[in-house]
Amino acid sequence: MSRKSIVWAVVAAVSLLIPAAAMFVWQGQGWPAVLFVVWTIGAAAAFVASDRRSERRRHARMLELMQNSAIETLSHHRHDWMNELQILYGYLRLGKPDKAVAVVDRIRRRMEQDSRISHLGVPKLAAFFLSFRTVCDTMRLEVDVEEGFGVKDRGLDGERLTSAVIGLVNVMRFRAAASSEEENVLRLRFRSEERQARLVMTFEGRLAGEDSLVAELERVLDGFGRLTEENRSDPETATAAGRTIVVAFPLEERAV
Repeated sequence: MSRKSIVWAVVAAVSLLIPAAAMFVWQGQGWPAVLFVVWTIGAAAAFVASDRRSERRRHARMLELMQNSAIETLSHHRHDWMNELQILYGYLRLGKPDKAVAVVDRIRRRMEQDSRISHLGVPKLAAFFLSFRTVCDTMRLEVDVEEGFGVKDRGLDGERLTSAVIGLVNVMRFRAAASSEEENVLRLRFRSEERQARLVMTFEGRLAGEDSLVAELERVLDGFGRLTEENRSDPETATAAGRTIVVAFPLEERAV
């Protein structure tokens, strides 16, 4: 219930004192009781109408925000594709087909990843990834989803996974220190294992307060997922620079 609806409810309730006072003053007469009933119905109708108007306005604002976010996301994607096409056109004009093929292959990989993100099975998480560039200018996010990886197909708790992953990304996002020398990049890789789903987070760039990073990430997980530090002996997580953290999310037990 909105604040305005609460005010209307209080006003409607207080206004009932008027017919109640009439019933007290003119005891034994029938019209004060009729007035009280009519007044109550009118006050209730006014409150319901006000609440519905507030709800419609709230939904309209939410819809407008979603539409603006979608437009901004599409605008960013259009800008990225135009840049790629200009590079491709330049290589073709210069007679460098090998480099043009490399650009086409890069575009194909990005389209495949966007498609896999869209098919994660959790719209909120997919929308967060696809629109991230519109809300953050201090860190670039790259998401690599294993082919066939789906939240519901893997038996994951979609709501808790979404909350955890968005929280993890935001921790890195707010700690990313702006620098003109190097770009901050966070790479996420989703992988499937027999009894768990694995998220490999690799950050390259500058982070503020690195000593307390792991503690904050564990607080965000809130017991959902097991976090481990980088193991450079593992070829999948080892990096020449940056910091890698692995999170293992448990799968829900399915009834047989």
